[in-house]
Amino acid sequence: MKYLMLVFISLAAIIGGCAHVMSEAGLATVDRSILYADIVKAPEALVGKKVLIGGVIAENLSSGDLMQLEVAQLELLSNGVPDEASHSSGRFLLVSGELFEPLFYRRGSLVTVIGEIKGQQIKKLEGADYRYPLISVKEIRQFRTSEFKIDRSSNPYQNQFGDEKFLLRPPGPIEGEFRRP
Repeated sequence: MKYLMLVFISLAAIIGGCAHVMSEAGLATVDRSILYADIVKAPEALVGKKVLIGGVIAENLSSGDLMQLEVAQLELLSNGVPDEASHSSGRFLLVSGELFEPLFYRRGSLVTVIGEIKGQQIKKLEGADYRYPLISVKEIRQFRTSEFKIDRSSNPYQNQFGDEKFLLRPPGPIEGEFRRP
């Protein structure tokens, strides 16, 4: 009986750990066959299609009635979280009538969005014209960027598996930290 309970708890933890970060209702509306490369190539041809897209905020351009976030695209992991280790294929603009509070939606934050393609907008990026795919936000989820930046050459407690996110130091207080008696 204990063995069966242990198997059940382990299975529940595995299934729960793989849950997607976006709502099931939102994901049901998404056309998963549309890739970011397709959006960049022909945004006008895809107007009205709903996509799942994510990346890192490059700029919060909110002003007046139109709220915009400039986002550098990143690949999404299977659960929908942007993969910080992936290569960006370009930038896109998120637009919304809701406020993108600059205090919260700031440069460097990771976001995943279910949005509707609205076409494109040409803006200056480092002095040159850049075609930004325009995406209207239907659902947005924000994440913290990884806080685990490890210098492998100086960290004796580095993770031997190479994901750089598991082990920063051994358990216990760091030298000089206050210890309660």
